[in-house]
Amino acid sequence: MHAATQLAIYWALAFLTLGMALLLLNVFFGLIGNDLELRSAGSEAVIAGVSSLVEALSFWSVITFLPLASRALIFPVVVVGVIYKVAHYEDWGRFDVFMLLSFQAAIAFLGVSLFFGHFQTAFVVLVGFGLVLAVIYFLMGDLWD
Repeated sequence: MHAATQLAIYWALAFLTLGMALLLLNVFFGLIGNDLELRSAGSEAVIAGVSSLVEALSFWSVITFLPLASRALIFPVVVVGVIYKVAHYEDWGRFDVFMLLSFQAAIAFLGVSLFFGHFQTAFVVLVGFGLVLAVIYFLMGDLWD
């Protein structure tokens, strides 16, 4: 497969997971009574496009040139966190950025597990992330108001 095609596929998948993470994070924050301050759809699309391009370029370069250096993929996660923190400097705290990256990681792990037929792993990821979200809901939610 041509390198540009691989990069475009990785970029599309990173953009898709980041967009789904933003959507699900907004729904979850609505459930717990926390307001996720998002910009307009166009601004968020540009931020997600740049962030997902950084993720795709990093993933593509590691897969292509350094396949044994998979631990280096933590750096694009940090860069994406910094991009979102800078883009939402006054609105978001560290928890918001952490939750966005957690949602994206859970969505990506779930998708990869399902794609490769590892249904038990997908189930564990889904149940584990659901339990973590339930604990956050009970600790931070509007249950005692």
